[in-house]
Amino acid sequence: MDQRIGETCDKLTEIADTLYQGNTVKGIADMGTIILDLTIICDLIQDEAVKVKLVQDALTPILQAMEARDGILLADVITYELLELLQSLED
Repeated sequence: MDQRIGETCDKLTEIADTLYQGNTVKGIADMGTIILDLTIICDLIQDEAVKVKLVQDALTPILQAMEARDGILLADVITYELLELLQSLED
């Protein structure tokens, strides 16, 4: 699972950079390409509390930001919530 998390984190970092550069349309489109990876990672998490935190603190706000087409909010949630949570799973 560590390799999948590392690759997903790399992709998420690129997406956040794209969003911070103001390219919201591309960032949202790219985000759609890794939803499957995030789903697989979520399914592999055995700690229910971590799974709930992932959904509540990262995935739900990400979907809301995507729906609102708010690139900066999406980049912030990716950077400060999702990446931090995924990187903690690697430890």
